[in-house]
This record gives sequence, structure tokens and C-alpha cells, in this order.
Amino acid sequence: MGMTLSMEEKVQTAAETVIHAPVADETVTGRIVHAEDFDPLFAMSEEDCVEGFIKREMQRAGITEEQNLIPEDMLRRKNILNAILAVLLFVYISLFFFHFPMKTYVIGLIILVVYAFLTSRYQLIKYLKKEIRSRSQEKISNIVMNVKASMVPDYSKKLKWALMAVAVAGSLLLFSKPRIFYEQADDGYYVRFYVYGLTNMTTATIPDTYQGEKVVGLRGNTFSNMPFLSEVTLPDSITEIRGQAFKNCRSLERVTLPEHLTYLGGEAFYHCSSLEEVNLPAGLTEIRGNTFEECSSLLRIEIPDNVTRIGGHAFYGNTSLEEVVISPDSRLQQIGSSAFRCCDSLREITLPRGVSVNERAFKETPVRIDYYEY
Repeated sequence: MGMTLSMEEKVQTAAETVIHAPVADETVTGRIVHAEDFDPLFAMSEEDCVEGFIKREMQRAGITEEQNLIPEDMLRRKNILNAILAVLLFVYISLFFFHFPMKTYVIGLIILVVYAFLTSRYQLIKYLKKEIRSRSQEKISNIVMNVKASMVPDYSKKLKWALMAVAVAGSLLLFSKPRIFYEQADDGYYVRFYVYGLTNMTTATIPDTYQGEKVVGLRGNTFSNMPFLSEVTLPDSITEIRGQAFKNCRSLERVTLPEHLTYLGGEAFYHCSSLEEVNLPAGLTEIRGNTFEECSSLLRIEIPDNVTRIGGHAFYGNTSLEEVVISPDSRLQQIGSSAFRCCDSLREITLPRGVSVNERAFKETPVRIDYYEY
């Protein structure tokens, strides 16, 4: 059965062989062989030993880092990795114009940093180690000389910076102006997503037609997470605004909704903390849950007569809300849980008789509730 000897065992065996080797009819003069009598590279770990031999052979072959040379195969691989890095950078910068949640950009940045770190570790010695493992029967000196013959000038770093500059410039040029992405429906087109441009991050205008058909609605998250958006102009053709359409638009101050709007989704204006005024259309029949939650600058709201229900948390945390106007002709039937909770400035409100008010609807709000006479 074969046995693999350690480096110290090999040295000891070699020493014993020298001391005890018999020679006929001659007097043998022995000499004790110590570990230091051998090449010190053999005392290192296998990985360090191989690296030491590689560096020694590179020195003998006249290969130095100052020459800025690299095997052609390795240069091709580095350039491919640099091209991929540039594409990732282009996508990452472009994502900022799509105003995704902050965690998206944090994850993207981590991926970019890790990938850039991995590409920078693509070194010649590691390349030679890989070649030695794949060609284990050849001498290290031969492998180093073969690699030297294939060496070319390393321009990968310059190409890397050039590609990254193109990626940055390309994304900024592509999104220099706002872009609108549409989704077709039976009754016209919906705005699927609004992408702000480098030249305009504060205002947005939606046209009333697209490809000859009406623009009839906004899908969810159309304008969400746009921190600089302060003003939005919508066409009268809009009949539907889906949930979270303006969520976390913290600079949005004033919105006039189209008269033909009949559907306003939940969380549509969630955490629009600069919103001071909203004009709700007469055709609206319901204010859904969380629609104006955390709109801490909203001062006044007039509830249209056709609204039959105000959902839970609809105006939760509107600390500046002072006036809620509900007319005697209102068809309001229900006010949900925490609908006006934590509205610190709301002192009084008058409701139609018969409306069902959840016991938590005005919790932590210093309001006096009155009712219209029949």
C-alpha cells in the first residue's frame, strides 16, 4: 500500500540513506543531512512552495510586474469581465431614474463592489497556478516559458475605465429627459411607469392620448418613491388611479385630480409629507384605506358627496389637518378604523346622521363630533 511522506519524513529518509549507504571494501565517511541543507521552499506549505517556484522561474525568465505584460488568454478573460462590469454599472445607474425602493440600490451597490473586487484579483501568479495544476506532468520552468511566449501588453485597466465612462455617459444620455411607459387595456392606455429625466426631476405631465388612444389611468407605483417630484399634471381622461401611485413622494405639494376619476387606490398618497392641498373629484365613491396616511402637511380636505366609505387609516397621522368638510347632502355611510387617528389639529367635524363610525376612527384625535339635523 502506497504512503505519502511529509516533507520532514522525506528529509530524514534522505539523511539516513546517505549515512548508512554501504560501499564494498571502502571506508564510508558519513555526514548528517539537516533540513536546512535542502531548498527552503520545501519547508513551506504546498501552496506557498508552488508560488515560490513560480516566482523563481518568473525571475529566471525575466518576467516582472513592471513590464505590464499579461497572457493573451488572461487578457481576453479580464476584458470580458470588464465588459460585464460596465453593463452592470449601466443598469445600476439607470435604476435610479426608475425610483425603486432604497433597498434595491443598496443591494445593487453591494453586487457592484463585490464583482469589481473579484475582477481586480485576476492575477498572473494565480493564472500560472491554474496552468500548473492542469499540466501537472510538465516542469514549472517549461510552463512559465510557454506563458511568457503568449504575453501581450496589458491594456485591460485602461479599457475598464473607458467602458465604465461609456456606461455612465450612456445611462445619463438615455434618461436625459423623462420617459413614460404605457400598458394597453380595453378602454385605452394606462401609464405603467413614469421615469424622470436628468433635466427634470420636479414636475411631471401626462398627455391625454397615446398612439391615438386615450390615457385612462395610472397603474400602481407610477410615481412612487420620487423624492424631488413637486407637481403632477394629469389629463381629464384619467378615470382610475391604482394603489401607491404617489407613495413616498415627499416633495409633492399640490394635486388636482381629474373630474372623471372614479377609482382611487389605497396608499395612493401614502407618506406624501409635503402635500398641503388635494381636490377630490365629485365622481369618487370611496376613499380607500391608507390613501392619505402620514400626509403630515395636509391642512384641509373636502369629501365629495358621492363618497360612501372612508377606509381604515385613510387620514392616519395627518397632524396638520384642521378641517374636514362633509356636506349635509353627503352619502357617507361608513368611517373605518383609525381613519382619522392621530390628527392632532382636528378639533371638530360634522357628520351626516346614520353614518357608521368605527370606535377607533378618531382615536388619539382631540375632535368633537357633531351631526347634521335631518
